[in-house]
Amino acid sequence: MIHGNVKVIDWALARERNREALLRVLALLFSMAGVVNGAAVAVLPRHIHSAVLRVLRPAESALRRLIVIEARDLRVAPPASPVERVGPAKIRGARGHGVRAYGFAIIEPLQKVGFAKPPVPKGQGPRISFFDGFDPVRETPSVPLPDDPVDATRLCGRLMAARRALDSLPKQALRLARWQARRDAGMLKSPRTRALRPGRPPGHRARHKHPVDQLLSDCHALALYTNYTRAPPDPSGL
Repeated sequence: MIHGNVKVIDWALARERNREALLRVLALLFSMAGVVNGAAVAVLPRHIHSAVLRVLRPAESALRRLIVIEARDLRVAPPASPVERVGPAKIRGARGHGVRAYGFAIIEPLQKVGFAKPPVPKGQGPRISFFDGFDPVRETPSVPLPDDPVDATRLCGRLMAARRALDSLPKQALRLARWQARRDAGMLKSPRTRALRPGRPPGHRARHKHPVDQLLSDCHALALYTNYTRAPPDPSGL
């Protein structure tokens, strides 16, 4: 909605539309991974594991930005001590069907920078022959195949954590608001000032190959816009 030269966003509508889109994406990923009624799978073929992960990364980034949108005007008093964790901590006493339940990390990991190490070719090293004819027997290194079984425990845990976070957006927004309150009060050991990392979000693809790419782009733009429309802090501390 636009009034004159000022753009007014219907945040409730934007939240609901993007939430429904994320629900559809996660439902697709659950189907691809074979997760039914919360029953995780132990292993997946490599090509299916990779396909789910390619969509899950941008979906998690879109979910974090949806949490930022949900918490845009939320203000809380800083707690007495910085005890609440906002990373991917394990949920004590919580277990899924064959997989430990993990909490959703609302603080985005920073991108690693630096010079990349040169790739080291895999194999048995240089081939050295001996004049006596007793050359060592060399095994041909195995080549990863698309149908090789891959451990899917962590992948299923991330899927379930994303679904629980999406089903409890107000609770996740409260976690983020408490982290921001501790940050403003100088109670954090980390120098981080924002929950989202600068630059492109994790899983960003310039060429949109999947509907989740456009969803991430929309949520990222809305999350950035909250910096300009967010209400100023309350002088009373709330």
